[in-house]
Amino acid sequence: MRHRAGIWIVAVAVVSGVAARGYPPPAGSVPAAAHPSAAPQPTPVMLSIPAAPVPVRAAGRIALVYELHVANVGTRPLRIDRVDVRDADHADARPIATYARPEVERNVKLIGPRGASPPKTLSPNVRAVVYLWLAFDSSAAVPRALTHRVAFADGDSADGARVSVHAPADLALEWPVGVGDWWIGLGPSNTSEHRRAVIRVGDDTVPHLAQRFAIDWVKLDARGEYARDHRGRRNTDWYGYGEPVLAVAAARVVAVVDSIPDNTPGEGSRAVPMRVATVLGNYVLLDLGPASDAAHRYALYGHVKPGTLRVRVGDMVSPGQVLGAIGNSGNSDGPHLHFHVTEAVDSAAAPLRSEGVPFVLKAFTVVAHDPERVAQHAPLTALGPHRAALPVEGDVVRLAGTTGVPRASGPVLSRAGIVVQRPNVTSPMTTTHTAQQPGGLRFRGFATERGR
Repeated sequence: MRHRAGIWIVAVAVVSGVAARGYPPPAGSVPAAAHPSAAPQPTPVMLSIPAAPVPVRAAGRIALVYELHVANVGTRPLRIDRVDVRDADHADARPIATYARPEVERNVKLIGPRGASPPKTLSPNVRAVVYLWLAFDSSAAVPRALTHRVAFADGDSADGARVSVHAPADLALEWPVGVGDWWIGLGPSNTSEHRRAVIRVGDDTVPHLAQRFAIDWVKLDARGEYARDHRGRRNTDWYGYGEPVLAVAAARVVAVVDSIPDNTPGEGSRAVPMRVATVLGNYVLLDLGPASDAAHRYALYGHVKPGTLRVRVGDMVSPGQVLGAIGNSGNSDGPHLHFHVTEAVDSAAAPLRSEGVPFVLKAFTVVAHDPERVAQHAPLTALGPHRAALPVEGDVVRLAGTTGVPRASGPVLSRAGIVVQRPNVTSPMTTTHTAQQPGGLRFRGFATERGR
């Protein structure tokens, strides 16, 4: 859980962790080829990419957002010193991105065996999940495939298998909410708690990351306030409460939950105990159609207001159709819409036991930025209108009129001075920019979701 400019925001999380012993490796994983140097024996590790990267336009560039899993299957503890990412077709060239030890430590999560205490080191039977976000200047600069080398503090290194980069994201969606100004709270970034919410549900032995590209939509007024009383003590004080939730595409309704009462706003305030069945609150799940022969894409709308759902399982919906209203049910500290898209084998697995996939919105305008994200030099979307792009954490977007590009107006936060260390690709740590302070934009203390 992090504090950001007075705002506590956390991801929908259920049970994190994965048993590192006795589970099948993810598809495409292979034992790493280790290169002994100081150590007399090769380092026994397993490198894998559970979900292959898919290029998507975000923050003005083409992003590859994925995770490298490093499983310690040996008998001695390890420490990752560096991760190099290379173009698989130009393996002898310099890495296209490098995460040194400080960057790895800021972008890693350690997962221990089921039932064990949270691990502090990459000890035997522990898995390190390294969160990677690579940004390219154009689609043409994106490699067709990648390789990864992990160097360890003891001098050993390990190479992973070739990983193909999938075709660019082709899922263009309408808005899931109505017109107005919306803060992208927990949204796509390499540090969002959605991004870090590795989920293991029930008897799962392999973790999933359904919320990889999830967005929390929080409505603001023209002054950048989220609540009429400036504090949001009641749900009805929030500008977003009761706002319509809209179908993003022609789709079929495959799951509906409408039995969970709203919470009273506030940190840790919950109307019902938090379990797998309740963390999303009331929700609607849409089947967007096949992604492959074996899987479909699904759109998940969470924390819906009870008693407002207008659809039933089996209904066909059209773009822009009202599905229900924004509420504060489930693992939520204040009214907002949680929205994500996943790829899954069936609707039962789609909400959380699945992999999040990127999508783009057909049109939106960025009118401001979260000042703390600016201070962190986080990648942000430039001010102004955008088409076929994914808004990122810290953007304030204006939705207006039809899906034609809306016009920007009102108080804005300018962004300039981007400096990129490499001409074609960076990780978030190698991009810097400066920005002015916003006029009239306020982000006050509230929580949208709280981790479990």
